[in-house]
Amino acid sequence: MEETGYVYGRRAVMEVLTSSPERINKIFLAEGDHGRIISEIRELAKQHHIVLKFVPRRALEKYVPHGSAHQGIVASVAPVEYADPEGIMQPFKGTTPALIVVLDEISDPQNLGAILRTAEAVGVSGVLIPRHRSAGLTPVVAKHSAGASQYVPVARVTNLAQTIDALNESEVSTVGAAGDAEKTLYEMDFAVPTAIVIGSEGAGLRPLVRRQCSELARIPMVGKIESLNASVAAAVFLYEAFRQRRFTSSSRSSTSNPP
Repeated sequence: MEETGYVYGRRAVMEVLTSSPERINKIFLAEGDHGRIISEIRELAKQHHIVLKFVPRRALEKYVPHGSAHQGIVASVAPVEYADPEGIMQPFKGTTPALIVVLDEISDPQNLGAILRTAEAVGVSGVLIPRHRSAGLTPVVAKHSAGASQYVPVARVTNLAQTIDALNESEVSTVGAAGDAEKTLYEMDFAVPTAIVIGSEGAGLRPLVRRQCSELARIPMVGKIESLNASVAAAVFLYEAFRQRRFTSSSRSSTSNPP
């Protein structure tokens, strides 16, 4: 049974864990509880890299309706199902070159929501986020995405650096946003299959993630502020990609096929 973003009860949690593990953000277990189903849940959670948190039994009561039997277990679930990463990571969406957004530990749900809103506006193929240390598809994200979270495929991955490496192997250009990059985003070719990698609000791209990117690009800035908000930076990159794909290709087509 589901209530306000939580599933509770041993069999109910097992059902979600078995059928849709990507929906689960975290599982809360009563300290000291044992049993066959609990053991199976713990093993499955480990296989799917889902965080288990052990809490006093009474602490679980705040997640369920008054008087409900939680049976010592509650799972926090996403209001929107996550997509399959493999489906997003294809170089082409039909005949259209993929445009993917990769987010490196964006923890602010408002930022994630704003990025999803822009992503939907420019028609991205999908968004990849790390399973841990990242905002997920919560009601707050849905609110700030203005409904875009219902339409943009979002997938969680365990290792972001390995995911970027896999994109490189599949001939998707991975462009990391970095304020100290030599090239600007206007020197990038976004008409090819591309994944735009945006770093966290405070630290930017982590070193390993940065090294895996095939290109680094910066947004030109002449003011005294050194960087832009993550969601604003994502919007600038995405709309440059949109401009190149929509208007540059149209201009080339009309030039090569004069009336």
